Amino acid sequence: MKAMLLVTAAALAFSGSAFAADHNFAAAGARGTAHQRVIHAPPKGSTTLYDQNIGDGSYGWFSQTLSSYPQYNEYLADDFVVPAGHVWKIKEVDTTGFYYIEAGPASSVNVLIWNDKKGLPSTKNGPAVECDNLTPNDNAGSFQIKLPKSCSVKLKGGKSGKRYWLTVQANMAGPGTSGYWAWLSNTSVANNEGAGYYYGGGGSVADQRCLTQFETISDCNAWTPIDLAFAIQGKDVSK
Repeated sequence: MKAMLLVTAAALAFSGSAFAADHNFAAAGARGTAHQRVIHAPPKGSTTLYDQNIGDGSYGWFSQTLSSYPQYNEYLADDFVVPAGHVWKIKEVDTTGFYYIEAGPASSVNVLIWNDKKGLPSTKNGPAVECDNLTPNDNAGSFQIKLPKSCSVKLKGGKSGKRYWLTVQANMAGPGTSGYWAWLSNTSVANNEGAGYYYGGGGSVADQRCLTQFETISDCNAWTPIDLAFAIQGKDVSK
């Protein structure tokens, strides 16, 4: 994979001199492609509940913790809808992505699910689901994340269908060790465009609200609308 740093109007350019001077290397994402897009068969007894794991974009967007530079911690999220009258029991989350600067791997990954508020993830009362420090099946940054029994996820569609937001966040160390993890984008947007929350507070963003809450990735980074590559496997237990 060949990769080149993506520098948006809201991002700071990475260079060896900048890194050596003050470590102020934060950027929104990187140009590149996944080593390969991996399509996983659903676990036994499960089915594909939702799939936008296309990964045909030329950019990946960082969604990670950086143990060496927590001021650059960030969440990305993308949405899906549980249909009216249905209940989804989620068993696995798959994403397409790649490592940047170094070859990884992530020490672990976090999976979070947020409720929706006016077309963006709601941070009120925190995530609806939070499963931290999971060990994925890692194919050069494309993750197959099987949720353990300790992380039971049932999402209801209610009477009219309900929108949720998925975050996958890689736990990384940064340059010189594991590098960055970039979540690959799709060329088309399904449902709402992806959202970002740069809660570490140290990054440069086009919209300052992105440091304290979720806003669209395009608003945060002065970019075109972004969608992220992921699929959800599990059971529709309402059937």
